[in-house]
Amino acid sequence: MSNNPFFTVITASFNSGSTIKQTLKSIKNQTFKNLEHFVIDGGSNDGTVKILKEMEHSYNISWLSEPDCGIADALNKGLRKAKGRYIIVIQADDCLLKSNSLEKAYSLLKYEKVDILSLPVIYDHPIKGKRLIKPIKLLWWNHLKHIFHHQGCFVHKRVFDTIGEFRKEFKINMDYDFFFRALACKSSVHFGKFPVVLMGGSGISSVFAYKRIKEERLVQTQNERNPGWRAVQFIFRLLYLPYKKYLLSPNHSLKSTIK
Repeated sequence: MSNNPFFTVITASFNSGSTIKQTLKSIKNQTFKNLEHFVIDGGSNDGTVKILKEMEHSYNISWLSEPDCGIADALNKGLRKAKGRYIIVIQADDCLLKSNSLEKAYSLLKYEKVDILSLPVIYDHPIKGKRLIKPIKLLWWNHLKHIFHHQGCFVHKRVFDTIGEFRKEFKINMDYDFFFRALACKSSVHFGKFPVVLMGGSGISSVFAYKRIKEERLVQTQNERNPGWRAVQFIFRLLYLPYKKYLLSPNHSLKSTIK
């Protein structure tokens, strides 16, 4: 590992043997080499560990495999080791889109002026195929819905130093909670135009979509301090949750794939 990496990539994995090799290769093949990569595996028994052993000397990767308390716990283990100036979460079914993805991100971040760089992602939808998802630039919308994809966000380490780690009580929406707290602390945000990641469609937020929506409400309940926004959130949920419940019902063909 470099003593002064610019980027830290953190990957949480569990029984991801069918996808994680492509994830690792996409990071290994980056033209920008001043990086470190931590893979925190939850004790997989499907061949994931074998793949990690095969890759462990091929680039600046470090890994551990042991039981954990979920994704937030795994990511926090990586955060405690991180020495990079900017941190990005690339999960075990995601890939950096091109070999120069980090190099292009560095061109926007090298002066370390921005706290969060939010870039588009390409979502590999299991039914609709690949589609571009651009960042929502209206920061106030975060009071109602999560506007960031953490696979497309580079977050300066000073943000974590200020607001802390991912909260383990959130099993799916730990990233929404984190960015909610980050914006509340006036973290600066810059939006880029080029996509950086191909985001897999097998993640927990896709498979447990309705559960994710219920956790979004919990994030808002625990973090929102403005009574006006609390009222707006209440009205929004009255309209939005029944609509999503219909989309996710057993009679709807896209019940577990809506993002």
